[in-house]
Amino acid sequence: MSFFDELTQKARVVAATASEKAREAADSAKISAAILTEKRELDRNYRAIGQWYVGEYQEVPEAIADVVAAVKASQEKIEQLQATREKAENEEASIETEAVAGVVCPVCGKISDSKFCPHCGAPLEKKEPAGGPAEEAGE
Repeated sequence: MSFFDELTQKARVVAATASEKAREAADSAKISAAILTEKRELDRNYRAIGQWYVGEYQEVPEAIADVVAAVKASQEKIEQLQATREKAENEEASIETEAVAGVVCPVCGKISDSKFCPHCGAPLEKKEPAGGPAEEAGE
């Protein structure tokens, strides 16, 4: 019987040690996560200070003049890229508007030039233009 008692006692010690190590690892992970959160908050605050400073003062110290110049160059580049994107989107929208020669689906409202709506499968009735084959057949 003493063998099983000794085995049980050793198992309890091992379980207690494993539990303690797991708790220590969890505590360490919590502390690491808290440190990371504070570092992100610090970076966000530094960024806010820098944005305020660059926006508030036209004359900057020589020590950060290169950084401020790089920031302003990036802002100008962003504005150029946004203008390019807007121009491309406007051109694309005008091309889509010109290319719309389909029929509006009575079920889902999508435009298609096929016999059936590719979105919902409803049959689409094509309207013939005035003077089209339907009128010519009746003559």
